[in-house]
Amino acid sequence: MHNWAAKGAAYADCVGQASNDAFWKFVGKVYETQADITAENADEKLTALADGAGVKGADIAGCATTPVTKAHVEASVALGKSVEVTGTPTLFINGRKIGSVDPRGADAYKELVEFAAKEAK
Repeated sequence: MHNWAAKGAAYADCVGQASNDAFWKFVGKVYETQADITAENADEKLTALADGAGVKGADIAGCATTPVTKAHVEASVALGKSVEVTGTPTLFINGRKIGSVDPRGADAYKELVEFAAKEAK
């Protein structure tokens, strides 16, 4: 894990709680701009990316520091380790590991997930 991975995961968790659509936009932009994000500027950059994704960045920044969010991230990391996730993003659809994926194709993956969810009903 890199030096701002846990913080990025916390922001993503909070963005996802606020809006599914914003989550996908946020994650795509984080991967697209990750070379510009450092441990020192992560809060500033992630807050701005949350704003750009359509949610209130200041609220997301506050959410990202809560014990509940920390617990969500820790549980997610533990789950990932238990199913041998070795890189991010790793996609699972209906319990099947797709593997590490290119985040620039997030729209295609989102469509796969939505299709699988609709078929499961």
